[in-house]
Amino acid sequence: MTGRIWYGQAVDQDIRERGTSGGLVTSLLSYALLSGYADAVCAVKKGTDIFDPGPVIIRDPQDLFSCSGSMYCGTFLITEWIIRAFTENPGIKIAVAVKGCDAKAIMELIKRNKIDREDIFLIGLNCSGTLPPMATRRFVREVCRSDPDDLTSLTIRDGRLSLSFPDKVLEYPLKQLEDQGYGRRDCCRRCDTPIPHQCDLVCGTWGVIGDDAENLTLVEECTRKGGQLLLKAESYGLINLMPADQKGIESRNRIEKAMLQLSENYRKAEFSSIGSGLAVLNWIMKETSRCIKCYQCTLACPLCICEDCQMKKPWLVRPGQVPPPLMFHLIRFSHIADSCVNCGQCQDRCAMDIPIALMMHYLQSELEQMFGYHSGDPDGRPMVAKVNQYEEWEHYYGNTFDEISKLFNLEPF
Repeated sequence: MTGRIWYGQAVDQDIRERGTSGGLVTSLLSYALLSGYADAVCAVKKGTDIFDPGPVIIRDPQDLFSCSGSMYCGTFLITEWIIRAFTENPGIKIAVAVKGCDAKAIMELIKRNKIDREDIFLIGLNCSGTLPPMATRRFVREVCRSDPDDLTSLTIRDGRLSLSFPDKVLEYPLKQLEDQGYGRRDCCRRCDTPIPHQCDLVCGTWGVIGDDAENLTLVEECTRKGGQLLLKAESYGLINLMPADQKGIESRNRIEKAMLQLSENYRKAEFSSIGSGLAVLNWIMKETSRCIKCYQCTLACPLCICEDCQMKKPWLVRPGQVPPPLMFHLIRFSHIADSCVNCGQCQDRCAMDIPIALMMHYLQSELEQMFGYHSGDPDGRPMVAKVNQYEEWEHYYGNTFDEISKLFNLEPF
């Protein structure tokens, strides 16, 4: 049975206190390891400070405690770590907590046969967005008039940014900060997946109401596999579950709707500023004229996985030519734009501050209107890239007529 929604928390008092909202996610990941549901967990751990989190692969449940709590700074995806773990350990099963863009990227990699859906357990997290570390440090210095190294925690909740220091707690309306040039990353402000329903379970604080709200997590069963793990973890004695309050569920739905509307408004504003037709092409040509051909955009992108990169073919892109001609970027657009998950990795790593993620998301939106394909959904396969590249048929789908016919809905001869 799927679709059931609960409030839950860890049974262990230490986990409840160290984790976020009752430590439910930490306990679920712990059960996945203890029960053999997963051989490893991919989690996020604080680095030198809260501005420096990063993914880690964990096999010992005790190591999960160092990953308890939410990290709002950082611009990474966990897909690179997951792919590496699957490649280096064939047959391994992994449980991972993911935000919306992570979930979308994983779904696209599943469609490309890079990940077996049966080998990965996905716990989705409600996500209000992430904050760029350097800009956030500057915000703490210039607006909060505080030392960034003194910051002990940072959260986004109910449309407000809360910062805790040893001697004070400061709160700011998120929209006000973003109007001033601070706040969430641009791709987060455009996000269309605040709740990644394509996962096995979805957890978060949205919709948690009542006297003990600070110590509870709302969790929804999205697949049968997710529901089984949830109830078994309760039977094992690691978590407590109770039916979610109906008013809380309605509140969660309103929050999701509001977040989607906010993102749509921002997308429309950004896309409108680009223009249409030749204006878009001229904008792309102007912005990409700064490119130094460092290939960081391709290295960062979770979907740039061609074994033989077309952007390095000398007959398509002349070696040593900087800036490269428009063809360099058109090749990548034709491969990725229909499936862009708006993770922002390409733009974050661009040394020349080219708004690549905005370009990709704009093109993906246009292609979705033309072909009806929405990237990151569990069903369907990307169309445009497959039409352009014969070689990709073979290393993605085996180049068989049966597979091709599924894509184009063709009838057998």
